[in-house]
Amino acid sequence: MIKRLSLFLAILTCSCHIADEYNQKPEIESLRQGLKTSAAIGYCVSVVNAVVKGYTLPSNMVYDSNLGLIYINVDQSHPLPFNSNVGDIVIAFSHNTSGGIMAISFANIDILGGSIKLYGLNLVPFIERPEENDILAMFFKQDVIMGSGSDTILDLSRIDNLLFNSRIEELNNEQPSDVFVAVKQNVWFLSVKQNLTPTNFYDDLLTINGGGQIAEVKGSSGGIIYHAMINTEVNYSECTLNPIDGYALSQNFKVGGEPYIDLGNSLLSFRNTCDGKAYVELSTGKYVGYNGKNISLNLQ
Repeated sequence: MIKRLSLFLAILTCSCHIADEYNQKPEIESLRQGLKTSAAIGYCVSVVNAVVKGYTLPSNMVYDSNLGLIYINVDQSHPLPFNSNVGDIVIAFSHNTSGGIMAISFANIDILGGSIKLYGLNLVPFIERPEENDILAMFFKQDVIMGSGSDTILDLSRIDNLLFNSRIEELNNEQPSDVFVAVKQNVWFLSVKQNLTPTNFYDDLLTINGGGQIAEVKGSSGGIIYHAMINTEVNYSECTLNPIDGYALSQNFKVGGEPYIDLGNSLLSFRNTCDGKAYVELSTGKYVGYNGKNISLNLQ
């Protein structure tokens, strides 16, 4: 009897460990980075467009036409979307009739949170598309500057026409339409619709397509976390806590070697519930226990 009881307890303990292993919460830190970075760039694109069009800027922004720099003070009254920090943003830009490029420096603003410091972005192309009624921008992982940076990124005078035009041409690349394809591409496309209010930067409709990694994120099992977003829509006036539509994928790949071993992934959908959560449409691997549940995004 004692042996049978011991065997039963051993089996029960083992089963619990297995259940725990496959009931882990989807790890979405990489997705959180992509959302916050994309929202910040969409905000900056909209500001640059207002300057290009000659509109009067809000009181927390100043355009120095001599230096070609836009200074933005971020505070509680004028927040950066999905960010509760205060600080300053400086934007340099160059444009012509075919489009433009911009460089962004984030001063004293913790965009990503934690120990990872996003200093700025370099040479982000953008173009107005009247037929789509939007502004299209994009960025690659290599455009993201981590750690400490240099104000030389704000000097666009060194950019020749060949580089300028090549960055604009990249906007013609095909946008991803499948989260499982976008997850490893390390490119993000941003569509900004200004809703006929070009100086209200919070009611813009931002649509994100793309994915990869902003910075390396390791999962609890040692794998590397990637993310993707397809038709992910953000309207900060409607909701300050989460995207209002679209899909995202968080995927955990085992470190090292090819082919990549998928340790688990979670397909999420966003809804206009404004509760700071995403709905888990499908989870596999170690996250399978979260199918059909809501998880917090913790974007602020």
